[in-house]
Amino acid sequence: MSAARALLVTGATGRLGPATVRALVERGDRLLLTGRDAARLTALAGNAAAWDGPGEVDVLVADTGRPDGAQHAAAEAAARFGSLDGMVHLVGGFAVGPLMLTDVSAYEDLLTANFLSAVVATQAVLPHLTEGGKLVYFGTPLADEPLAAMSAYAASKAALVTWMRSMAHEVKNRGIHANAISLTLVDTPQTREEMPHVDPALTVDAELVARAVRFLTSEDSDGMYGSVMPVVGRFGFTSALAGGPPPGVTRPSR
Repeated sequence: MSAARALLVTGATGRLGPATVRALVERGDRLLLTGRDAARLTALAGNAAAWDGPGEVDVLVADTGRPDGAQHAAAEAAARFGSLDGMVHLVGGFAVGPLMLTDVSAYEDLLTANFLSAVVATQAVLPHLTEGGKLVYFGTPLADEPLAAMSAYAASKAALVTWMRSMAHEVKNRGIHANAISLTLVDTPQTREEMPHVDPALTVDAELVARAVRFLTSEDSDGMYGSVMPVVGRFGFTSALAGGPPPGVTRPSR
């Protein structure tokens, strides 16, 4: 059993929040959940109280994409728990659109949400971390194989991953681990409602991503510095050259 940790979870009210928080609570972690929506934070904390796990959950309304908000959140986590062992950075955004119909402000917004928010939050957390500290971020396969009309999103995530790998070299000599999870579209009730045309077999279950978070925040990942762990389910890039599946093969629903 991995040792319990004290972690700051930024952007906890996002789609990965519930599954991630549950996985960490079940391990026994002490979590400070941050977000900008007080009602959603309170609801998430209420759900966590009903889960079967020894962990503790506290909440703080804060915009960790701003230096003052991030520094306040990191200091609060360290003060409330007596120490801080790491951060799970769930803040992010998504947008799609062809280049000629996309205003430059959309690029700026996604760079802020997906890249600069991580920089700001990490600068706030690092002074509180000691050897064994864990930092977890979220990338996408589109950073390596971008698709049409996703240039803004793919570029912002590519910036995040490149920065993370560079930063990991800076902090590894302090025994701090910075790693990322590369994931595709997460299957949630909200996703299915908003995108009914998407084949669920090509999405990834939020619980599987949460398990990866639990691994990357445990001592089991102590050999990993600047790694990108793919958790993409059965998603794959297709090509007409590859043809379809072999005769008689059907795709499983999950």
